[in-house]
Amino acid sequence: MTSTTPGLLIVWTNIPEELEYDFNDWYNRVHMPERILGLPGFVRGRRFFAFEGGPRYLAVYETRSTAVLHSEPYLALKRNYDPLSLRFVPYFRNTLKAAAEIVAHAGVAEGGVVALVPIARTPGREDALREWVGKQLLPELLSRHGVVAAWYAERDAAAVASALADHPRKTDRILDAVLMVEAETNEDLSAAMPLLEWGRIRAQGGKPDAPAARFRAVYTIHLPPGADARR
Repeated sequence: MTSTTPGLLIVWTNIPEELEYDFNDWYNRVHMPERILGLPGFVRGRRFFAFEGGPRYLAVYETRSTAVLHSEPYLALKRNYDPLSLRFVPYFRNTLKAAAEIVAHAGVAEGGVVALVPIARTPGREDALREWVGKQLLPELLSRHGVVAAWYAERDAAAVASALADHPRKTDRILDAVLMVEAETNEDLSAAMPLLEWGRIRAQGGKPDAPAARFRAVYTIHLPPGADARR
C-alpha cells in the first residue's frame, strides 16, 4: 500500500421492495461484516436509511488508506461473490458510488442523522475548494449546536477503477466528491444546512453532482481492537 490517506467507499442505492426484508438482513449480518472483519485495512462500516431524498439505502465504508480499495484481498472478494451477493447485488437500482480519499475531517463522534451532499468539482479549482472546506466550512459546521462530525472526500482514480472492475452492474455512477455532515438530531442538522447553500459552494468551485439527501443511522460495525494484527 502506497497511500496513507484514509479511504472511503460509498454505495447508495435502491432495492426492489419485495427484496428489502431479506436484503437488509443480509447486508447487516453478512455483507458488511465480511468486509470490516475479514479484509485488511477496513476499519468501520455504517448503514443509513434516507428520510429526505434518495436513493433509500446508504452504506459507508472507511479504510486505513485509499490503497485498501484496490488491494488484492478486496479485489479477490469482488471476483468471487457468494450466492447471497449474487442474489442481491444485480438488483441494486439507481446506484451512486464514491470511491474516494478523505481529505478533510472534523469531529470524532457518530451522529444519529446525516446529510450527504454530492459535489462536482470545477476543473482547476479543486485545491481551492478543498482548502475552503477543510479550513473554513468544516470548522463552521462543528461550531453549530448538535453537529458532531463533518468530512469531505474526493474521487480517487485507482479506487474508482477497482470499484468498477468485475462488477455485474454497468450502470452505477461514480460521484466526484462528497460532503457528509453528522448531527444529533434532524433539528440540529436543519439549523446547520444554511452553511451548505449552493451559492457558497459554487463560489469556491463546486456544484451539485446529485441531489443532497438526509439519513438516519441504523447500523455500525467497527474493527475490534487488535483485529488487524490477527489477519
